[in-house]
Amino acid sequence: MESIPTTSYKNRFPFSLTVPSWLYPAGYEENVARVAPFVDGVELLFFEGRPESLPVPETFRALAELRERHGLSYNIHMPIDENLASADGGERARSLDAHKRLFELVAPLEPVTHTIHLEQPKGTDPAAWTLWACQSLEALAGGMDPSRVTVETLDYDLLPLADTLESLGYRVCLDLGHLIHFGLPVEETIRRLGPLCRMVHLHGVAGGKDHRALSLMDPALFQRLLPFLSTYTHTLSMEIFKAAPCFDSIDFLAEHL
Repeated sequence: MESIPTTSYKNRFPFSLTVPSWLYPAGYEENVARVAPFVDGVELLFFEGRPESLPVPETFRALAELRERHGLSYNIHMPIDENLASADGGERARSLDAHKRLFELVAPLEPVTHTIHLEQPKGTDPAAWTLWACQSLEALAGGMDPSRVTVETLDYDLLPLADTLESLGYRVCLDLGHLIHFGLPVEETIRRLGPLCRMVHLHGVAGGKDHRALSLMDPALFQRLLPFLSTYTHTLSMEIFKAAPCFDSIDFLAEHL
């Protein structure tokens, strides 16, 4: 049986609590409608940027109506099917086009943030990758306010790009689950990138997998995150893609904050 919240989490935390738009095996509109009475906002997931993969205009209108009716906020997970930091200039160009197209489509939803990936394939030369990433970031800033774009921590150390992000005006999405799952420097990353953070992705890590329930995480690892979470005041997405473990994790977080 599908899990449905029985308790409202609206205004429960010092941050704005959001959940992904894929908790139930249904479309954007139905997922948002189910959770809208219970959370502050929804993370709209757009993993593919091709025009034929994006929702039809009627869906965006329905999402805008749900936003107004429930006082929701939206944050956008931008497409990842083309890499903004690819060594292939054609792929970077396609990714830029997809991002710009989606920026325009979601503008009526007044998103709080747009989260982007800068993928760094294993074995990539760091200096070359930094150049490709910076070229795309500069191009993206030409059509989008970078202060409303958050660059997500993935499976590599984002710290070497911190000064560049700051100088260009970008913000950061601290995926705390990724930091732990990939063995990255948790405290150092939070200390340096925390002031730039406008989006947190939170999920449990256990059994070699991430995006799991928070209660499955080693308590000592979870405790490392609490000093930051207890003072964080922007947007947090409980990035778990099934309803029951997602809502259980929200309850778990409420018990510890």
